[in-house]
Amino acid sequence: MMPLFFHHLFQSAKVESDLAAFERLNALSPRISMIEESVPHPEEKTIICRESIVNRQERVVGHEFMLKKNITERVHTGHAMRRLYDQALLSQLLNLPLLQLLGHRFAVVHFESSHILETQFANLHGQHCVFVLRFGDEPVTDAICQHVIAWRKMGFMFGILAHECMNPNMDALMADIDLLVLDLNEAWVFSPDIVAKVMAQTHWPLLACHIDSYEAFDCVWESTLYAERVMFFQGPFISARDAWGVNPIAALRGQVQCLLDLIEQEANTLVLLEALKADPVLLYKLLRMAKTQISDEIGSVEQALLLIGRGALHRWLLFMLHSQSDAVGCDLRPRQAALRRGRFMQNLAEHQLDNTQCQQIFLTGVLSQMEEVLQQTLIELLKALNAPSAINAALLNRSGPYFAYLQLASAAESQQFHTVGLLCKALDLSPHTVKNCQHEATVWAQQIQARN
Repeated sequence: MMPLFFHHLFQSAKVESDLAAFERLNALSPRISMIEESVPHPEEKTIICRESIVNRQERVVGHEFMLKKNITERVHTGHAMRRLYDQALLSQLLNLPLLQLLGHRFAVVHFESSHILETQFANLHGQHCVFVLRFGDEPVTDAICQHVIAWRKMGFMFGILAHECMNPNMDALMADIDLLVLDLNEAWVFSPDIVAKVMAQTHWPLLACHIDSYEAFDCVWESTLYAERVMFFQGPFISARDAWGVNPIAALRGQVQCLLDLIEQEANTLVLLEALKADPVLLYKLLRMAKTQISDEIGSVEQALLLIGRGALHRWLLFMLHSQSDAVGCDLRPRQAALRRGRFMQNLAEHQLDNTQCQQIFLTGVLSQMEEVLQQTLIELLKALNAPSAINAALLNRSGPYFAYLQLASAAESQQFHTVGLLCKALDLSPHTVKNCQHEATVWAQQIQARN
């Protein structure tokens, strides 16, 4: 059984918070998103910030406290630097009444495990506080076990990182762990040994942290590895409070596996790009995920891939592979139509425009057909992207440099030959060129569908 406090949070219909205490909490420890938005606070000297933790009912039930980014960026992975970071965090928590301002919510704080041997640790006691102990590669000592048992009798709660459940002598601490943390930035989340160990401990509620996109959230929520054991969620996507029900449409599982294989085989970028283009849902999800990496416009699949990086893409695909969501049995014709139009428009543009513009025109064509695939309006699906203004203009305002190509593709598909003739003149393209471009796009899309 999970601790009664977490059970209460998971079942509770409403979490109350004193307004004055909450405002004080914001002043002493602003949310990360508030710092990034440069929201002024009365106490600008504070060096602590926090990230919200929500449960499966989308209610904020806790906060993780940490030092601000401009401080953590100076901290390297070395043991000495990490200890200095912990000491600074410990000092701030001791000097500020943060843990007393939480109301019914709980706090999560990460510390090196040896800190619980220090006498000042006892002064941190606050209502509903969970201390996540980091062990690194170190074994669990008898002294730490004894201190954990003693502190828990005083009302403290403790957590560990998922992969550290495999540390030497961790079994001695298992019964006294209240929370397990799954770090989605780490590939070991998918290790069969770790999954088996975690799932064997049925009393552990799980907190998934570093959720930076809807895709990561959706895959954790629907995880075939951890099922509904993941009860709490934390990360930039959670703090942004975006809608959880956006785009439940799954990518093609076969294409996800294909991409994973290509990454593991160290395939070149061009091969990866072609594989990403084989499923417009996967392509869209990639673009949406890339939005979390940069505020600038993202106008091509290649740009999105470079922003995310192969390592992050590999982890993301693993999440999708272990998600209960699947596209088996879905109608693939709308996806094929989207790819065919994108390729058709790109073929047309290659006669006159540079590569960057051609890539953007490809996206324009694909996105113009995605309403049926994603079951969203164009306004909704574009809102989730950082698409270039020319793409938005063509799709939303029927204007801009790419709109004529979109018109021509649409007219050719519906065999409006008079309109095709007019647009050919406007774009200085021959009807023969248009026909060849359309044929090549059709063959390309059919080949992709045959592979899927």
